[in-house]
Amino acid sequence: MIEKRLRAEPIFSSRMILQREKPVSIWGTGTEGTKVHLLWESGNREIALTCVIKNEQWRFTLPPLPAGLRAAITVRDETESLRFDDVLTGDVWFAGGQSNMELELRNCLNGESELARCGNPEIRFYQPVKRAFVDETFAREEKQCCWRVCDPETAGALSAAAYFFAWHIHRETHIPIGIINCSWGGTSISAWMSEKQLARSGAGQRYLDDYTALMGDKTDAQYDAEMETYFSAWRAWDERVRLWREKEPDASWETLNKECGLCPWPQPAGKKSPYRPGNLYHAMIKRVAPYTIKGFLYYQGEEDDPRAADYYEMMYYLIDQWRVDWKDDTLPFLFVQLPMYASREEVEAGQPVKNWCVLRENQYRASVGIANTGMAVIIDRGEFDNIHPLDKQTVGFRLALQALKKVYGKNIEDSGPVFSWARRNGATLALYFDHAESGLVSLGDLTGFEIAGDDGVYYPAKARIDGASVVLQSDRVSDPDRVRYAWIKFGPTPLYAGNGLPAMPFRSMREEE
Repeated sequence: MIEKRLRAEPIFSSRMILQREKPVSIWGTGTEGTKVHLLWESGNREIALTCVIKNEQWRFTLPPLPAGLRAAITVRDETESLRFDDVLTGDVWFAGGQSNMELELRNCLNGESELARCGNPEIRFYQPVKRAFVDETFAREEKQCCWRVCDPETAGALSAAAYFFAWHIHRETHIPIGIINCSWGGTSISAWMSEKQLARSGAGQRYLDDYTALMGDKTDAQYDAEMETYFSAWRAWDERVRLWREKEPDASWETLNKECGLCPWPQPAGKKSPYRPGNLYHAMIKRVAPYTIKGFLYYQGEEDDPRAADYYEMMYYLIDQWRVDWKDDTLPFLFVQLPMYASREEVEAGQPVKNWCVLRENQYRASVGIANTGMAVIIDRGEFDNIHPLDKQTVGFRLALQALKKVYGKNIEDSGPVFSWARRNGATLALYFDHAESGLVSLGDLTGFEIAGDDGVYYPAKARIDGASVVLQSDRVSDPDRVRYAWIKFGPTPLYAGNGLPAMPFRSMREEE
């Protein structure tokens, strides 16, 4: 059988969504010096383009097209042709991150019913090969990748957060929405940048150095053997969890951890590991960039808890890397701030874990310090002893609010209260907030506030809403000059705006960590 020479990159397939209102590149490989033709057909409208293959590469650029066009695309040379049918124009969003972005539609809150009603021919998705190392197996599996229409038969493994985002955007705009779903559980932010980019920053270089030390002089064969042992332990744990869930379908993670043991973690280190800095950048990001997109969605940070102080710097370099790779330094980057979470072990040990709080703070700093970004606050949607909260409906909705306001220009409220300034009056402290035009409300007791004097020792504060402010007081602090709210890994988050969105956690003074 003669192998075809004319190829498009795997991300180009039937049922794909092409980005509206932007020049769109389509590219692939073929025989050097051959003339290649592209024909785009939609109703009575045609676009015909021609190029000559150089360095065995061909590339076409379609002109900007409006949303909602349905087309067929043919690419051909003298002897071969490729055809892509049922191609739509709309908005394409790249969804990346770790396990909470990866969490599948079928496994989210009410997953079976959500999956049963998810069918929508104008929501489509593409999932790259989930391998961390490009080899023959990778190439073979990549040939099977294609765009899929969202329906109960295809969308079970689609990112739940990305799906609910797409659902809300489509409902509000009536524009076809494409999702490129590119996430991997347990990955740090360093997995999604190149080694060169990581080496540009002090924080990134520390990731590289630490992982190199962790690998030592381990060979690939040693790594493969360690992974066999690891997967054997993981499969045994997964089977225990499966059997327990058959008995108790609604078992909490607290129960599962107690009865089945903790999930084996971390995986062994190695050159081919998905957790090696840079590996997934090469195996996933570079396999789809620069497919023309509307913007980025990102939900990640849990794995970087030990390096919370570096997270703002890492976010800056990640966003820069992706915008450079997609050749557009204005692409919107919308991301999720981490919710409340603590393990039972941490709580029972009384550990004053604050890294998580610092990481959330650095996520907020990125949202105000880096252009064309937006942050969805989900502080109120965490689950005790479960780092994978199942309510991805709220995550997708709040990401969609960010997009509808900042990208689509809708006149809506996309944020809850954000601390702005404080006024001291004797022993009381009055707090004022941005994004509270709809008023301040408390869902339950107004707890979670702490105040301190110049000694920096915080005490719980009594709080009450007074019109547009929250007034705090503590018998332990006579002269308050600093405040923090929800500055804990897991705890109460009662303050909301009248629009139903929660107040963002904050502290008024950054101190030495």
